Amino acid sequence: MIDVHAHVLPGLDDGPANMGDALALVRAAVEDHIDTIVATPHMLDGIYNVAREEIFAGVAELNEALDEHGLGVTILAGADVRAEADAPDVLREGGLVTIADLGKHMILELPQDVVPRELDQLLFNIQLQGVRPIISHPERNRTIQEDPDELIPLVQAGGLVQITAASVVGEFGRHVQACAETLLERRLAHLVATDMHGLRARSPKLSPAAARITELLGEEVANDILEKNPENVIHGRYVHAPEPVMPKPRKRWFFW
Repeated sequence: MIDVHAHVLPGLDDGPANMGDALALVRAAVEDHIDTIVATPHMLDGIYNVAREEIFAGVAELNEALDEHGLGVTILAGADVRAEADAPDVLREGGLVTIADLGKHMILELPQDVVPRELDQLLFNIQLQGVRPIISHPERNRTIQEDPDELIPLVQAGGLVQITAASVVGEFGRHVQACAETLLERRLAHLVATDMHGLRARSPKLSPAAARITELLGEEVANDILEKNPENVIHGRYVHAPEPVMPKPRKRWFFW
């Protein structure tokens, strides 16, 4: 399987601290049936300030170490870009990293509590540059948990949505899991990724999430989310987003 969002590069952000930890994390990913990983260190988050050059150097170093240890996994460059107002400008100036550096898709991270007021304009400005934003883990955002319909205009405007595997299997709690399932059932989730950071916190859970998604949606839809869409993303190809399933209207009871 392909993991489009993972913190595996050593020493760059809150992922593995060193190469030994990174190799252990990739071994766990292999056990989770993952063979391709997009390394997505945080960018524009105001904490780590990771630069493009550091990401490409880290990818090359990790790929070399994986070859030396006989781990048949390919690491691709990417970034977990915070949804800040200046993201389109930094992208235009060449300061951000898109998935596989193809200039077609970019992970865009929401804050934990709110949906930024100008997010629709932000997505539009990114797409003007030919890059399709992938909104990461919205099921962990409190505003989306309260009202998943917040995502509908963003998806209809061209955004894609990636949920976290650990959310699907309940590791972030019942509220997050319920939101993830709602997004899946309403076709508001187009990719699932590990967002792995380490073996103790947020370890790879793509295989159990795949089983649950297949149970919820059936093999055909699950295959799009788990296989077809991530394959298209890492090759810079178009990803089809189905029309969202609208919520069923509530029954109204009238008493005379």
